[in-house]
Amino acid sequence: MTASPTLSAPTAVRRSGATRWVVTSGVSFAALVGVYFAAVLTPAGQQIEDSILASVEGDTLLQSGVALDAISPTAVLAVLALTVGVALIRRRPGAAIQSAVIIIGATVTAQVLKQVVPRPDLTGELYSNSFPSGHATIAVAGLLAVMTAFGRHLRPLLFVIGTAFAAIVAEQTVAYGWHRCSDVVGSCAVALLWLGIVRFAATRWSRPTTTTDQVGVKSHAVTSSIIGLAVVVCLATSGAVWGIGIGSDMSLTGTTGYGVLDGARLAAAGVVLVTAWIAWKLDRRV
Repeated sequence: MTASPTLSAPTAVRRSGATRWVVTSGVSFAALVGVYFAAVLTPAGQQIEDSILASVEGDTLLQSGVALDAISPTAVLAVLALTVGVALIRRRPGAAIQSAVIIIGATVTAQVLKQVVPRPDLTGELYSNSFPSGHATIAVAGLLAVMTAFGRHLRPLLFVIGTAFAAIVAEQTVAYGWHRCSDVVGSCAVALLWLGIVRFAATRWSRPTTTTDQVGVKSHAVTSSIIGLAVVVCLATSGAVWGIGIGSDMSLTGTTGYGVLDGARLAAAGVVLVTAWIAWKLDRRV
């Protein structure tokens, strides 16, 4: 009688990782579809978000801030070259490919969706289609590419800095009336979807390496705590400001004023912070 075959430790870990990233991609796709149906294809969703857009002052509408101006085709190419170059210098061609696919895949996906996904006129006050946000997608995808390409010593610091920048980009897209909060949620879902895709591919086809690229336990915990604290502060402040704004206006779907607009700006930043925290926790190698 022969013993039943068992998986080796590396094989078991790789299969466990593959499952984790399949789930990540599936949940991200479901979130992308769900927010589109809830916020874009329902009268209530359109009315709430368009009322927030209507609160942006005329002299501010479609203007731009420093973070928004920093995102351009040249900047995208620069980040792409930087992450791929760093990974190749570190002799990790797999990480170079992953970084490139995350940035290119997420950016192209966002631009295609903006062109083909309709925003029907359900309220009589139709604003231009903008689902998802291209700027937020690029910022979050660039953040995930940095997390992929850089080594374990620099990764925590750069990830915190990149997260802060991506959150500011998301906040400014709402502050200047470029996008709705749902557009930012869609952007984060697209970026996480591609992270799941490339990580799944890596678990299936990458070669095992004898060197470790794992962030230390303390560094990982400190980074998680910093981003987690930012999530709590940002979303709690958003809820408080949102509540005050709705209470002062006595209406969620009328002219909302600064209170609800500021709450929406913080909520958009909070969505990016949550996405970064999730990605950081998921990418912890075991």
